[in-house]
Amino acid sequence: MSRLTVVVENSVGFASRLLGEHGLSMWVEHQGVNILYDTGMGQALLANLAVLELDPDNLDAVVISHGHYDHMGGLEALLQARSKAVDVWCHPNVFGCHLAQLLPTDPMREIGPPLAQSGYEALGARFHFVEKPVEPWPGITLLAPIPRQTSFEGPMANLVTKQDGKIVPDPLPDDLALLIDAPGGPVCLTGCAHAGAINVLLAAEETAGRPVVLLAGGTHLGPAPAEQQAAALAELAARSELMVAAGHCTGLSMAGRMQSELGSRFSNLSAGLTLEL
Repeated sequence: MSRLTVVVENSVGFASRLLGEHGLSMWVEHQGVNILYDTGMGQALLANLAVLELDPDNLDAVVISHGHYDHMGGLEALLQARSKAVDVWCHPNVFGCHLAQLLPTDPMREIGPPLAQSGYEALGARFHFVEKPVEPWPGITLLAPIPRQTSFEGPMANLVTKQDGKIVPDPLPDDLALLIDAPGGPVCLTGCAHAGAINVLLAAEETAGRPVVLLAGGTHLGPAPAEQQAAALAELAARSELMVAAGHCTGLSMAGRMQSELGSRFSNLSAGLTLEL
């Protein structure tokens, strides 16, 4: 059995008892292994796991897509809720410098993990750092770093870091995608696709050796430049067999455009959504 359950998302289904927050977390079941991909911002994770009857102690591992608080913020609460240690897989740069500046006149604000690596380790996290594609479990590959192949995808101007004492665009080398060799075909999960949604898709297709049938997660196309939005939509539309389940940083306007372009091949992510893979 292969199944994906959205635990945390910006939106929730109608009349749901689940909580919504600006963040993302997805529970993956594949070949007897349970993995949590991202942990949301922190307020909704444990409450939603309880509503969905998913026990944190049944997790075999946690995978972090990148080092932003809305994807790693719930890790502290998850570790505290467990009765035993757990393996946490991520790129080492999740603990790098991650800053945001929405406008040039705004102050810089830290948007990285709430705790240092040692803080999570004290709560039972066993970190495994991914610096090349690796298959820790049968049929599940972690892709990081994502090669930047397209000409139209690049760092966002408002996401920055410090290099040699200077503020520069954050290239987010820690962007990590999860590839599942599911019964229905390759499935690719992405947290925000800061490497570019099409770059993520290309990396997944090259690793799988065949077309991806489902791309699920955040695409970060909502705040992307218009040229990138148009080019990425065209690439997604050209893959006639590709299903896209997008949310979080995709934004409502871009989700509407995806619905228009992809039709029945598109679905909105929301907390509580379950997909058989």
